[in-house]
Amino acid sequence: MTDTTADLGQQVFRLVYRSRTTMGSENRPAELDEIFEVSRRKNHELGLSGALLVWQDVFVQVLEGEEAKVRDLYATITSDQRHEQVETLDEGVVSARAFGQWAMAHVSDAEGADLPAARGAEAIDSPHAIPRLEDRRQAMLLDLMREYANPEIQPL
Repeated sequence: MTDTTADLGQQVFRLVYRSRTTMGSENRPAELDEIFEVSRRKNHELGLSGALLVWQDVFVQVLEGEEAKVRDLYATITSDQRHEQVETLDEGVVSARAFGQWAMAHVSDAEGADLPAARGAEAIDSPHAIPRLEDRRQAMLLDLMREYANPEIQPL
């Protein structure tokens, strides 16, 4: 965890994107572990925060921080061969970070997720798929992420 909740009057840029992973399901857990390890270290160094929702083969990620750094990271992500059908869902300046305590929160039904989704949930947009959070900004963003992770609601 990192604490970048206090930006000392600086504007915070937030970008939300969705993609499909090209990682095979047999190697995915190990590859995701590596992605989270590297992402957390690099994001901490860059002063970035965010969350990555992993649901089946769909990723929905929130990136927060200095605009140039967020855009540079997003450019790297869009050229990463582990992603396809990358699309920007939302971007802009916000008054505060929603995931400032995490360099990269892991949201999924996997063991050890920072924000666990219910195992065996029928669909990610189920009201019980992700527990309600106290932080209103996080809860609203997680609702948005859940909606975008369901290809039946928002096709890729």
